[in-house]
Amino acid sequence: MEKLPFDLLKIDADDVDALEATYKALKENFKVGLIRDDAIKLKEFDMFANHPEATIGGTLLINHPEDGCHLTFVKLRTVIQGGRGPAISYYKYQVWASATLRSDFGRVMIRRETLIDKILNVVHPVELHFENDPSFSHRFFVAANDREKAKSAISSSFREAIAGIQMDDFIIEIANSTLVIGNVQPITPQQTLYMAEFACKLSTIK
Repeated sequence: MEKLPFDLLKIDADDVDALEATYKALKENFKVGLIRDDAIKLKEFDMFANHPEATIGGTLLINHPEDGCHLTFVKLRTVIQGGRGPAISYYKYQVWASATLRSDFGRVMIRRETLIDKILNVVHPVELHFENDPSFSHRFFVAANDREKAKSAISSSFREAIAGIQMDDFIIEIANSTLVIGNVQPITPQQTLYMAEFACKLSTIK
């Protein structure tokens, strides 16, 4: 087996197999590089707030320097209480794609809109709407700390790219000009390839 650029301590065999297949597929489809520094800082993103012990087990640079895109492999610790016995601790990986954007968005979160979102927004309106793009506003929930900055940065071409996403369960979080996209599903080569391609596309949008 090829030496993998990931932290494999306390990772089970299924996850190692998934990482190996994913890394192989990425190298077959992209120009893949390794970097020493983390592309993202987990503490800067709310999506990782419930996982204070999460660490980055590896970061891949995708199509550098043409695209500002990375794949960050996040290692999450899970603890299962064993009744009267000792707790069982193990680690699982998630993969998140990140892109360096051309504009400053402020703090933004985007995901598919749910019925609960629609109901809550009637009582406590927090959602950012795009009056000239009702279809997008109907399909996606967008929250921002600076509404005017976000509206200016979320251009029609950016919304068009988001509208074409082929992932049912995804979260996008943007911290200024750094975007992170992913979900909590197990790593697969197919989904990782798609996220890398999608993040690279977003990094080129003006």
